[in-house]
Amino acid sequence: MITIQLSTPPGDPPTLARLAWNRLAFGPRPEDLTTLSNFNLADFVDEQLNYEDIDDSACENYVNALSRAAPNGSTVPPLDASLAELKAYVENNSTRYLQRHLWTATYARALLSKRQLYELMVDFWTNHLQTNFQHYAKYWEDHYVIRTHALGNFRDLIEASAKSPSMLDFLSNRYSDGYNPNENYARELLELHTVGSYSYVPGPGYRTHPNYTEEDVQALARILSGWTNYRSPNDEFYFNAGRSWPRHDWTEKRLWLGNDNYFYIPPGGIEQGEQVFDILVEHPSTAYFIAFKLCRRFISDYPDVFCPEAVEAGAQAFMQSHGDIRQTVRAILLHPKFTQSWGQKVKRPFEFFISTLRALGITEMINFLPDNWNALGERRFAQMNELLGQTLFEFSAPTGYPDIALAWWNTGQVFGRWTLANMLVNRYFGEQLHPTNPAPSDTLLNSLLGLPKSATNVVDDLIARFIGRNIHADDRTALIQYLGQGNANANVDSTSPRLRPLIAVIAASPYAQWR
Repeated sequence: MITIQLSTPPGDPPTLARLAWNRLAFGPRPEDLTTLSNFNLADFVDEQLNYEDIDDSACENYVNALSRAAPNGSTVPPLDASLAELKAYVENNSTRYLQRHLWTATYARALLSKRQLYELMVDFWTNHLQTNFQHYAKYWEDHYVIRTHALGNFRDLIEASAKSPSMLDFLSNRYSDGYNPNENYARELLELHTVGSYSYVPGPGYRTHPNYTEEDVQALARILSGWTNYRSPNDEFYFNAGRSWPRHDWTEKRLWLGNDNYFYIPPGGIEQGEQVFDILVEHPSTAYFIAFKLCRRFISDYPDVFCPEAVEAGAQAFMQSHGDIRQTVRAILLHPKFTQSWGQKVKRPFEFFISTLRALGITEMINFLPDNWNALGERRFAQMNELLGQTLFEFSAPTGYPDIALAWWNTGQVFGRWTLANMLVNRYFGEQLHPTNPAPSDTLLNSLLGLPKSATNVVDDLIARFIGRNIHADDRTALIQYLGQGNANANVDSTSPRLRPLIAVIAASPYAQWR
């Protein structure tokens, strides 16, 4: 029987190549499996970090050609639409259509893009700088903030986020007045976006020495009180330098930020906030906090226990480069702790969904815009992703979705992932309505798996695609016996009634949930 132990994945460890494809990408596609034998981690990381040099036109052409026809007859604006276009659209239409199209585009890029590490960093910053579709500008923010700066400079990223209409609305800074400053954004900027509540710098005060006081939060709220989009024509950012509401507090401010001395911010306007962003990016705890979160994303759920050396390497790269995200990520991924980190991460629902489709060799993403509630319709797949707990762009807390196994690996996830895998197999390869009668013949399934061939070869092929390492011998034998109905050499093709259920079982098995 297959057992689940978070600390000890079942089966043999993967090769470094497979580990990298599972951590720095959404898993390999069948065509990628032929490249694993000549794998060099540094070359792979550098190629992926220099994503601009990767020709991704096929993916972008596919995404741009996606139907934007909404159920109400409207046409959702393109992904690079201006705020004016989006505002005009939502005056007569629901923001849920924007969200559905952004789901489709995000999933399609994760499925098809050759810029896999870039797509993972887009997902990382989407969670780090969490907002949602309570404002239509989330759609704009994805393109002009997150995707623009995902592998750029952290200083540019957090200022762009501060000016995003989605963030201004989500954390209420658009309503902040110099006389009545709103502290929501100021507090989360410190706690979640930059320095962290307590110092992440190694030493006696690690995770115990506070990085700010309530006085700091109040002063920062006053500094950012003129950063708004209140009553701007198309909800775009502007700095309110006049006397009308929200009125900026122009006076000198001071911030402690965990230091021996105060930072004094001279009287002024928007430059006060800009100076604070400069200070926060250069703050050592910001470097360690960002490196910690990146290590948690790519190496271990518990970086301070498993890989403090990798955190140190990332923090040093961050400080030396003044917030260069590429250099920070490179230092972390090429640290020896990455190569030693098998058994430290499991797939979240997003990663499971996409890695399953990539392993199958699928080249077409479900379009989530239509209101199709049939058994294998688009709304059913959206519903399944919701039941698994990771509906994109919908998390209500400013923390973003958690990135540790304890949040995602439980009995409900096991059953839900198996159900979703069955649905995907039946949608793309023809629905099997009877468990023992011949399944529908499917040219695509025959082609993708090179069918017909023996039950043994089919099982080994699926293990290579979905798991990429040796599983326990008894489990492999049981799978072969099941597919071949007791005959390991039985001829299998797309009409074999046990093939589709077998694919789903392997895709959703505990073996395939580790990355």
